[in-house]
Amino acid sequence: MKIKKGTSFLGWILGFCFLFVVSSNLSAQQITISGEVVSASDGTTLPGVNILVKGTNRGTTTDANGSYEISASANDTLTFSYIGFATKNIPVQGRSTINVTLNPSTQALEEVVVTGYGTVNQRESTSSIVQVNEEDLGKVTAPDATSMIQGKVSGVYISHDTGRPGANPSINIRGTGSLSGGSEPLYVIDGVIAGNGMEGVTPSDIKSISVLKDAAATSLYGSRASGGVVVITTKSGVPGKTEVNVKATVGFSNQLKGNLELMNSQQLYDLHKMMNDPNLTPDLLNTDTNWREVLYQTAIRNKYEASVSGGNDQTTFYVAGNYYKEEGTVIQTHFDRIAGRANLSHKVSENFMIDAKVSGHYATDQNIAEGGHYNVLNFSYRLLPWDSPYNSDGTLRTGLESDWLSRDSENPLYPMQWNYDNGRHTNFLGNLKLTYDFTEWASFTSTNNFELENSNSEIYYDSRSQRGSANSGELYNSEEISSSIITSNLIHLNQDFGDHAIGGIAGFEYQRNDYQSTNLRGIGIPNGLHIQDVAAEALNVGGYKQNSVFVSFLSQVNYSYENKYNLSASFRRDGSSRFGENNRYGNFYSVGGSWVVSNEEFMNSESLIDQLKVRASYGTTGNAAIGPYEASGLYSFANQYGGITASIPERIPSPSLTWEVAYNTNVGIDIGLYERIDLSVDLYNRRNEDLLQQVRLPGTSGYEYRIQNVGTVRNRGVEFQVSSENILGEFNWTTDFNISFNNNKVLDLFEGTPILNGNQRIIEGRDLNTWYLRKWAGVDPQNGDPLWEKQTFDSNGNVTGTELTNNYDEANLQTVGTASPDFTGGIRNIFQYKGVSLSTFFNFVYGNEILYYNDLYDDGAYVSINNAVLQPDESRWQEPGDHATHPKPVYGGNQDSHKPSSRFLEDGSFLRLKNATLSYNLPSSLLQKVNIRSVRLYVSGDNVLTFTDYRGRDPEVSVNGGIGSNPGSVGEKYPSSRRILFGIELGL
Repeated sequence: MKIKKGTSFLGWILGFCFLFVVSSNLSAQQITISGEVVSASDGTTLPGVNILVKGTNRGTTTDANGSYEISASANDTLTFSYIGFATKNIPVQGRSTINVTLNPSTQALEEVVVTGYGTVNQRESTSSIVQVNEEDLGKVTAPDATSMIQGKVSGVYISHDTGRPGANPSINIRGTGSLSGGSEPLYVIDGVIAGNGMEGVTPSDIKSISVLKDAAATSLYGSRASGGVVVITTKSGVPGKTEVNVKATVGFSNQLKGNLELMNSQQLYDLHKMMNDPNLTPDLLNTDTNWREVLYQTAIRNKYEASVSGGNDQTTFYVAGNYYKEEGTVIQTHFDRIAGRANLSHKVSENFMIDAKVSGHYATDQNIAEGGHYNVLNFSYRLLPWDSPYNSDGTLRTGLESDWLSRDSENPLYPMQWNYDNGRHTNFLGNLKLTYDFTEWASFTSTNNFELENSNSEIYYDSRSQRGSANSGELYNSEEISSSIITSNLIHLNQDFGDHAIGGIAGFEYQRNDYQSTNLRGIGIPNGLHIQDVAAEALNVGGYKQNSVFVSFLSQVNYSYENKYNLSASFRRDGSSRFGENNRYGNFYSVGGSWVVSNEEFMNSESLIDQLKVRASYGTTGNAAIGPYEASGLYSFANQYGGITASIPERIPSPSLTWEVAYNTNVGIDIGLYERIDLSVDLYNRRNEDLLQQVRLPGTSGYEYRIQNVGTVRNRGVEFQVSSENILGEFNWTTDFNISFNNNKVLDLFEGTPILNGNQRIIEGRDLNTWYLRKWAGVDPQNGDPLWEKQTFDSNGNVTGTELTNNYDEANLQTVGTASPDFTGGIRNIFQYKGVSLSTFFNFVYGNEILYYNDLYDDGAYVSINNAVLQPDESRWQEPGDHATHPKPVYGGNQDSHKPSSRFLEDGSFLRLKNATLSYNLPSSLLQKVNIRSVRLYVSGDNVLTFTDYRGRDPEVSVNGGIGSNPGSVGEKYPSSRRILFGIELGL
């Protein structure tokens, strides 16, 4: 300011004060600010964003369209915060329009996670919980809910050991701790234990999935949570303008072939020539059938979804429906499903809320591929390329012709004209939740759930087919009906006292499960009449009924001081009709604590560590995954004597049978760095005791076995999970990475006696999934004979040495590896530029061994089935001095070289590009002109690339170490597929 000459100092001061007062009044003048808040990741609007005038208690939230309006002064600052996104402070600077873009946040300690019985802020949590939210789930094109979290949560191993349309994958959390009681996690849907697992939930309806891993998180579920807990929350409406979302996806699938290549006509001819096949003639080369091309197809996949949501301050709603159709890569297999859901919330009064949720689906499938008597999958590998499915005139051959050479004397295409294996499945799920708030710190909830499932199967073998000809046509019908009723009634208490916060729950639960089945086999079915009423004779008429009841009392207390020190304790008492009358009730508990170090005054605010929390927990959970009557003394009435019903003793009672108990210890640390990196590390030890084991009884007892509580298995390991914002701005790059190491060990068995489990053996001191086979020693370079190890023993049974033998029967069984991996994990990268987004997700498994025992490397034992082409680094013995990987092929077999041994153990390690998705969000400025909220276009690929040394089709096998992809064997599974999908999502 320029002061004129002659102006008094007092006059200058008065003038300055006048200008200050005027400018202050101007700056304090309130202006109306409006705008829109969108996500930086995909440009979609964000409803429910909290907007606060910084330093005041004045605020608002965005409506269903992400729009807001608020009054503030020109010099104020607005704070925008939203769960899962970084908080942003924006000065008003006199503007009346402020549009905001929020970036996804890696600040895990600020996230609110769902635990089933309620929610908890990660900062206050003492548990090992990982939650995957709607934004991340929306980027996954999986047809089932379980696949949506594959590779995204440390310690969780999900495998697709079958690619059958409609099949769900297997899931395992922190290893297997049970011998026979099951290792699947407990599923909780909208706060209620799900009686039938994931049935009734489709991926598009899911808002979040939480995985509860340690005792502090799982012990509140007591008797059924030893395998961990998966909590699913479905979507609900948001007050504001009604939103309509429509999605359409179409694509195609092809079978995964992996490194497996079957011989063509010339290659098989050359192999038979090496073994001096006396039946070999040159005219065999006139036919070269690729049976995998004949029996497999490019499959089409379609999915159409629509949802409507909205409401007001009193009532909100979410209604959705979808149709999913998937053809199988094996011909004449498919899966169709129609599903719907309606979630309604109504505020009856200020204190009383009602939530009603109803869902259901109807599914049909056809699967002629995996029938026990008619396995198309096996045919596709074993049939010779020298056989053709068609006659010269184009008609189908039967396989009974005199010139048919394959061992399986059946052309699989011929019976497909009439035979079928069809299924129908219906599911209904209803949930009613009542909430009453007594005060601001006390409330009561009553959640009541009913689930009903019905499954029907019909298998038909026409009399014109080989399978149906023996009995002039066969028809199988079966039906299964299961229902579950559960009521959960809880009192919630939460109160703050200055720096102290205390909360808790106490309640009672009751659950009843009912199941019944009927089955019927009729023979003498006239062609084309597919009803039991026309059967000449009814055979194998059967049925089954069972029920079980759980009664539970539960409680939990949480305490926090200064948002730094957190303690939790829980106790649950469960009663179950499944166990013996002496041990119907079991007690389960946990204690946990955490310290938010970053809230301490000694932590420098300029430090690179902006968040730091350490936590620890200890507690118990149980396993009740046995049949309803395993503890009961039973008689079987499925017998006849003299033409009347008779009974015989079937099971000896076990009145003291009770739960398996898992003792869980977990220590973890959560670190935030530079406000851009989150790191979580967990060390755990889980000891499963009183395992439910089938103990064989002496033959003089009159019973085969009795289930007892014996045995101990331990799982211990370490998990790492990292999320980082690598680049922020107009171009964004974020990364999520996790890796898990688990060590499994059997500590105790009944009387120390090992248990044979197929080609595996459960042994004290070993991994639960230990392979127990003859040990392969290679090929004798002098004569091409197979060689195995033969151990020698002293009088006490101790191994004194080894020698080689070419006699399969002389070689002894021994431990030769494990099906459990050393570590598993996944890495996901998301690259975004304006409206374009590229997401890639790799998952990996290392250190497991797969038994690839099959007939495709039989060295001449089965001359009437096809063989696999050797890998580039493999060779067959042909003359003395050859150092070969495969024995000399001999017509009729070479010394049983094809029988199970470690020769067929393969390294199952792999790295797979599980999913890659490229998407584009049309600009909102363009869409506003046509009154459309959002448009997203995308192309997605599943199982895109696999890097592995495994010689088979697919190294992704079941979590229990099963054979999985085993072409040519009885256990052959439906192949997984590579999928390419194209989709569009509209927000209206």
